[in-house]
Amino acid sequence: MIYIVDDDPNVRDGFTMLFKSAGYECSCFESAEMFLKQYKARAKDLLILDMHLIGINGCTLLEKLDEKGMHLPVIVITAFDAPKYRECCREYGVLAFLRKPVDGEALLDIIKYNLEIQLSTNNISS
Repeated sequence: MIYIVDDDPNVRDGFTMLFKSAGYECSCFESAEMFLKQYKARAKDLLILDMHLIGINGCTLLEKLDEKGMHLPVIVITAFDAPKYRECCREYGVLAFLRKPVDGEALLDIIKYNLEIQLSTNNISS
């Protein structure tokens, strides 16, 4: 499942269309707070995260997920390319830090590559 946390409904709709056209399931959240309330960790999840959100920002969400032991792969997509956000992403092991607007094919390549790694890792440990 691909989770999208972005406060812009147009971004959420665009990503949803892109991911569904590629055969992925996705679920959208307009805030980090909503995501935290509803997310239950599972294998093969991936989070698409905006950094500049109303309420809890992306860095705080990454911190809270880490505190709860919820370590899912994260791709950050933001219009705000600030050094503090890049440092936060390095600290929490974010897969990719991309600036809006994003090349959809490049994003799908990153997702596909990550999901293949998850599958091969799960097969090795089984």
